[in-house]
Amino acid sequence: MDLQLAGKKALITGGSRGIGKAIARQLALEGVDCVICSRNESSLKETARELMEETGRNIYPIAADIGDPVSIQNLVKQSTEAMGGIDILVNNGARVSGGDPEDFHHVKDELILKDFEEKFMGYFRCIRAVAPYMIKNNWGRIINVSGMAARNAGSISAGARNVSVVHLTKSSSVELGKHGITVNAVYPGITETETTRERFPNEADLLKVTKMNSI
Repeated sequence: MDLQLAGKKALITGGSRGIGKAIARQLALEGVDCVICSRNESSLKETARELMEETGRNIYPIAADIGDPVSIQNLVKQSTEAMGGIDILVNNGARVSGGDPEDFHHVKDELILKDFEEKFMGYFRCIRAVAPYMIKNNWGRIINVSGMAARNAGSISAGARNVSVVHLTKSSSVELGKHGITVNAVYPGITETETTRERFPNEADLLKVTKMNSI
């Protein structure tokens, strides 16, 4: 498949593993140079090495904390210096649900606020930081990874943070569309990644959860 992206430059947050890594891999196979970021520098470097060997593209590992506005500014600055610009932003870096209770009676205020700071504010800050580069080129593609919790009841914190991404996506698309920049959200359900394999080592349990989330 030729998506006509050869020569473009992408920044993928949460790119060291899972969905982010898969996105970076596919973009690189389409001829895109990529910056991948996460908090874990060692796993970033290993993923970058692996993807470069497979795709032959430049993959730059840059450690960053998406919950920290200063870290985001440094990430975007380093990314543009490494690649010469940013054409594509994939907002994917955020906490994965599962460790803390998120039901109505037990979810903690602190978890909701932390999730909002990391996902909504993290995505918003990344968009606002890369926008000037895309506006200058009158072209850009921004993809926000939301989640099926935005459409399902039950997980209060996961639902709130993912719904907020929907509004952010629409608002950003209206603001940036006049500059040739598209902004879209995707809603992956349960996806087999390193995290899900660690959480559900028994395949039967993983299938059960997958079926529940597809209802």
